Amino acid sequence: MTSATKVPVEGAAISAPEELKSGSLNTKIYNAIKQRILSNRLRPGTKLVHEQLANELRVSRTPVREALERLYSEGYIVHILRRGFFVAEIDETEARELYELREALEVFALRKVFETTETWPMEHIRALNGQYRVAIDSLGTRDRMLTDRDFHLGLARLAGNGRVVDTLASIFDRVILKRRVEGYLPTRGPEAYKEHIALIEALADHDAASSEAILRGHIRSAWGRLHEHLQVLADHDPDDLD
Repeated sequence: MTSATKVPVEGAAISAPEELKSGSLNTKIYNAIKQRILSNRLRPGTKLVHEQLANELRVSRTPVREALERLYSEGYIVHILRRGFFVAEIDETEARELYELREALEVFALRKVFETTETWPMEHIRALNGQYRVAIDSLGTRDRMLTDRDFHLGLARLAGNGRVVDTLASIFDRVILKRRVEGYLPTRGPEAYKEHIALIEALADHDAASSEAILRGHIRSAWGRLHEHLQVLADHDPDDLD
C-alpha cells in the first residue's frame, strides 16, 4: 500500500487532509475525488490531472491513478485518447434511461411498502421533506438535489430491499454527479416540495393508487425539467450560463 507523502516544514510534517485520515489509502483517494465531483468542486467537463490531484491530496500518483481508473470503470469520468481523464457529463440518452429505471424501481419499492407494511414512520418522512424545504432556500442547486435524493431513498428503504436502495442511490449519484447545474432554473425546488407533500398525504391515507400516480408524475416532471436543461446546455456555451 502506498503511504501518504509528507513534506517537511521547519522540522515538522504536514499531515494528510482530513478526508484521508481513516480507511485504506486507495479507498480514501477514490472517495475524496468522488466527493469533489459530488460537491461540484470538480465540475462536469473538468480535466483531471494526476499531478495536481496527487499534490492536493499529498499522496503519490499511483493511488490517484488507481482511483481514476475505478471512477472511469463506474462511469463517473471519461478518458479521451491523448487528452486524459475528464469529469463525465450526462447526455440525453443516459439521463432518459436512468430516469426510466428510477421510476421502475421507486414504484416497485412503493408497491412493496403497501404489500408488506401496515404502518410506516410518517414523522420521519415528513422530516426528510422538511430538510428538503430548508435546502431550497439555503443551499445550492446540487445540495438541493442531494437532499431530494435522501427523501426518495428514505421512502425506498421502507420496502426493506437493500439492493433496490443501493441501485437507486447509484442512479441518483450518476445523475447528480454528471450534470451541470449552470442555467438550471430554481423553480423546480418549490414544485418538487409540493409534490412531496401530496405524496406524503397519500401515504398517510394509505391510498396506494394515488401514491403511485403522484410518484410517477413527480419523477416524470423531474425528467422533463432535466431534459429541457440538457437542451439548453446543448444550445449554449455552459460558461455563459453561470
